[in-house]
Amino acid sequence: MRPDPFSENHLNHCGPVGLADGERILLWMLRQWVTARVLGEEPGQRLSKKAGALVSARVATAFILMMSAIEGQVRRPLCVSAPCCKGYADDEQRLITACGVCPASPEIAGRLIEGLVITPESVTVMARFLNAALANDGMALPMRFDEPEVSASQTRPPTLQ
Repeated sequence: MRPDPFSENHLNHCGPVGLADGERILLWMLRQWVTARVLGEEPGQRLSKKAGALVSARVATAFILMMSAIEGQVRRPLCVSAPCCKGYADDEQRLITACGVCPASPEIAGRLIEGLVITPESVTVMARFLNAALANDGMALPMRFDEPEVSASQTRPPTLQ
């Protein structure tokens, strides 16, 4: 039987080099959410089972609330990288960056996600709550206002839609 590529053991291999712990956790949880949808599972239950050893109940709840808000008003399917991909799909980067910048600039956070959802204000409120929950657990998100450097050897990752 093959190991689950979204298990806690694969967290360190999730996403590009240079992500902060909080960013890597968010990316891992986002990919867990998408995996659950693809497999026909309830994402909240999957996260509750798999994330318990990694994050507090507060972080998991905040993430579930944010994703529920996104799904309730999504404009188009989110583009999310394949399991354990070292890359960072555009939608993943937008959501995680929005979570990081929302305490300093809800306007920038809203602009980052306005193409993904109908009313970015409600998602921005959830992202701010998620940011605070991560900070409370010692995994504060950096406020990145620029895009990470990508080496010329990296190619676009396969995505799930």
